[in-house]
Formats: sequence, structure tokens, C-alpha cells
Amino acid sequence: MATVKGIPTTMKLQLASATGKHYELEVREVYLETEDGDLGVLPGHQPELYSIGAGFVICKTADGQEVKKLVYSGFAQIEPDIVRVGVQEIYEPGEVNVEEVEKEIGRLKEKLSALSEEEAETRSKIEREIRRKEELIKKAR
Repeated sequence: MATVKGIPTTMKLQLASATGKHYELEVREVYLETEDGDLGVLPGHQPELYSIGAGFVICKTADGQEVKKLVYSGFAQIEPDIVRVGVQEIYEPGEVNVEEVEKEIGRLKEKLSALSEEEAETRSKIEREIRRKEELIKKAR
């Protein structure tokens, strides 16, 4: 990690998905879209944990390049010298198959309509998944 007068100027960004995509970069700054709102992270940031539905992770690398990924369903763990993002899926901008995600939403809605009122926990999980997929479509367009 680079420093100027003892103050860190870079940190690591580790981005990993359940589908096997992994990125590790030395970065100057990271911007995250979390379920609590947008967040900017610089080296030395206080430790925090955030939930991610569907949103962008944008960073400036140590050499000044901008890297942008669309992520889906996971978390971000922030430490002073590292940002770890673990998600279900990582997409390049423009890579999301919107038609396929719309079909998945349709299947989830069918499953939801077949549930009884007593299945509140399952109903809640499916409703949350539908909201996240709808947000993914908005971000992908």
C-alpha cells in the first residue's frame, strides 16, 4: 500500500462472485451502491459492513483508470486498507440479459402467487428477490 507522509494513498479492492468471477485491484477510491445508499470509500476508512442489492462498484485504480462493474446481491466489508465485495454475480456494463432476468421475475411471481398466507417468511424472501432483480434491470438499462 502506497503512503504519503505515513497516510495511505491506496488500498485493495477484492471483488468476488459466487459464479467464480474474481478481481483484485490496487485502488485510490471506491464508490459503492448499497441498500443504504451510495458510499465513497478512501484509504483509511473506518470499518463498516453494507448489504448490496443491485448496483455499481466503481473504482479508480492506483494508475488512475476507472473500473466499473455491476454487481448483484451480496455485501461490502470495508476496512482501512481493503474493501471486500462478495456478491452472487458480477457483470460488465451492458452484459446483463434483461429478457432472461424478466423471465426469472415472472417465475418468481408465479411462485409467489402459489404461496399461502401462512408462508410469510418464504413470501418475504421471494418479494425481496423480485425487488432486487427489478433493480438489476433498472441498473442494466
